[in-house]
This record gives sequence, C-alpha cells and structure tokens, in this order.
Amino acid sequence: MMVASISSPAPTAASRRACSKGWSRTIWDSRLPTRGSACTKTSGGGRFEEVSQKVGIRRTVLPMGANFGDLDGDGWLDAYFGTGQPDLATLVPNRVFRNAEGRRFEDVTTSGGFGHLQKGHGIAFGDIDHDGDQDIFVTVGGAYEGDGYANVLFENPGHGHRWLTLRLSGTRSSRDARHARVGIEVETGSESRTIHRVLGTGGSFGASSSQLEVGLGKASKVIAVTVDWPVSGRSRYQGFSLDRVYRLEEGQTDPTEVPTVPFKLGGVTAPPPSDE
Repeated sequence: MMVASISSPAPTAASRRACSKGWSRTIWDSRLPTRGSACTKTSGGGRFEEVSQKVGIRRTVLPMGANFGDLDGDGWLDAYFGTGQPDLATLVPNRVFRNAEGRRFEDVTTSGGFGHLQKGHGIAFGDIDHDGDQDIFVTVGGAYEGDGYANVLFENPGHGHRWLTLRLSGTRSSRDARHARVGIEVETGSESRTIHRVLGTGGSFGASSSQLEVGLGKASKVIAVTVDWPVSGRSRYQGFSLDRVYRLEEGQTDPTEVPTVPFKLGGVTAPPPSDE
C-alpha cells in the first residue's frame, strides 16, 4: 500500500492511499461531517469508483489530523484519526481503523484502547523501542487556552509477526530518498506476496518515521526488495534475514545490516515472532 499526501481546502485529513495490492490509488476524505467519510479508488482507464460503503468507512469521523501505519504487523496499513474541532465542547474519541487485508476497514478504537477524548492533531507512527513494531505518538489538546493536555505515546504490545526495517539512502536522488517506491517480496508457506510502500512521513500534521518499518505477517522468507529510486530507476536487492534493519544505498547492489538494540519502553514486552 502506498502513502502520500494531497492538498485540500481547510483543515482536513484527506489523503491518498492504496487499500489493495499493487500501486492502485485511493483517495480517502474523512472530514465530511454531514455525509461521513468518502473513499474512491482507481478502477482502471482513468476512472474512480466510490467504495466507502463497501470498505466500511461510510461514517462520520471529524478528524483534524491523520496518519497511516501497520499496527498489527500484517503488512496492511491501518489508519489513526485525531478528532475534534476548536470548540471546547467538541469531545469526540480519536478513531482507529484496522485494514483487513485490503478488503475493508474495521473500527478498533475501543478494543485497542485508542479512544482518547482530547482533541487529536499530529499523529506519528514509528518503532521507538527498536522491537520491530510501530508505536504511536499523538499530540493532543485544543487551540484555546485551558484546552491543553499532555501528549500521548501508545506502546505497541506486538503481535508475533515478522518484520523488516529499511533505511534508504539516495545518491543521485535526494539523500532521504523521499517518494521512492519499494516492493518487498516475501514467502509465506507455499505462497508469495509483495508488500508495497512509498517512502514518506504520512498524512496531515504528524510526520512518521523516515525509515520504512514494514510488517511481514507470517512470512518465512524475504525473497527480494525492489526499489524504484526517483532518479536512477529500479534496483533489486537480495540477501535479507527476517526481523532485521538494513540500509539500502542508491547505486549499490547489496543491503547492509544495521545493528540495533531493542529496549523496554514501558511495561510491555513484545512477543517473539511466530511462524504458526
């Protein structure tokens, strides 16, 4: 799934996302208080199809900030919306939707403990404690004096899934390789799948980690990683181990493993990856 932002009139959490395999593009505009969220995706031939009811997001969310990340490490990007309006009386729980393998989005606000009532603004996903899953940092509080609140850090308990973190370094492209397209081909049992990402920091307000932190689900092997660099074009890399951090440099052919040391962020210890 790909991540990029688009502009929109007024404060909004309209974002361009792909809810399915490959590079199909989807526009999700969730700041429509009278009609609920709108989701349209490409159907080929330059046409778009309205799919908000089909994918389960035809509901009012009222966000001020939004971002996307993989909460459960299954390779599909989930959505976190920081909700609210400047009015002190606007107390709406922040909302989180889990991506069910590109078929639809499930509301996990309550089950995941994300329903914070304070107004949500910047949302950032990132593996803060180097254990392979993405934690979430949220800036909260309103615009008026007296509507302040402490920011929130959600530690991910882990879900026993495999993962791969990639740090891209451009030489001909920009140093941070912004907008590079990455495809990670993995083997899971007797099948293979390709997980797609675009290097960027995500949605409105918040800026997620600049490294690619990719959940691989129950993958047993990384077959290859393909990078479409913005300037030099496509490169293919092999020789990856699961649950590792690698640096990929534009113009080089081999990945370089980056040693990292996980640490205990709070009271949660992530379970070890499982192939079951």
